Amino acid sequence: MATPDTPHARPLMRLRRSPAWLALGIVAVCLGGLVSAFVYLNAVDSTPVLRVNRTIYRGEILAAADFAVVQVGSGLDVRAVADSRIGEVLGKAAITDIPAGGLLVDGSWAEASQPVGMARVGVRLAQGRFPAGDLRPGTPLSVVALADSGAEGALPGTVAATLVAAPVAQPDGSLVFDLFVPSDQAETVARLAAGERVSLIQQGSPR
Repeated sequence: MATPDTPHARPLMRLRRSPAWLALGIVAVCLGGLVSAFVYLNAVDSTPVLRVNRTIYRGEILAAADFAVVQVGSGLDVRAVADSRIGEVLGKAAITDIPAGGLLVDGSWAEASQPVGMARVGVRLAQGRFPAGDLRPGTPLSVVALADSGAEGALPGTVAATLVAAPVAQPDGSLVFDLFVPSDQAETVARLAAGERVSLIQQGSPR
């Protein structure tokens, strides 16, 4: 009786590992870990700094409403101002234009100075009594006295002025202007403004 042939055992195939691919995989894993660690550390190790809410023009006085607090990574290579330094900033004057949306940086403000012989006066004006357009701090203006139907005598004339800060809009559509005027004319301008008897004329552009 014939004996059935015993099937030959199949030879086992050995998987070949490429050292190059193995090394590449290790490098990829390491880089992924480093990137994740960097992102995590920057998210954790962040600093609250001051961001500018609106464009602040040179010469304007800095106020709390001009800034918001944002978080930035500690590795950011800018001279951002920490929110804890807000007290150093408020009441100071911008020495350069500071664009809206940017970070406040050191060296962009200084002590506010009032020109010698000048006084600061606020004037509220209705629509039609001031020039249209974007009036920037430093713009030279003339304060024009308007006639009073119940008063006698000559008009006080005009008073040279300089815009200190950007006009502030009011709910009724009027604007409040912060002006530098000669000290000896400040009381007259204030009285006329209170009686709604002034108008502004623009004489030129900011310096």
